[in-house]
Amino acid sequence: MYPFYVDNKKVFSFSYKPRKNGVVKDDDTGIWYEITKVSEGRGRKVYGKVTSNLDGLSWREY
Repeated sequence: MYPFYVDNKKVFSFSYKPRKNGVVKDDDTGIWYEITKVSEGRGRKVYGKVTSNLDGLSWREY
């Protein structure tokens, strides 16, 4: 598991290793986060920050 922290508070855990600069939505709260740092090695911690609400965007593959 990869615990996800925002402002030194654990928000949730990933079951996979996410990429830096990606965005993710917490399904429970509906809040979007930007991934700012992914630790290497044994720590496996993922850090991020709250970002804009991205629900209104048109998501397409280019």
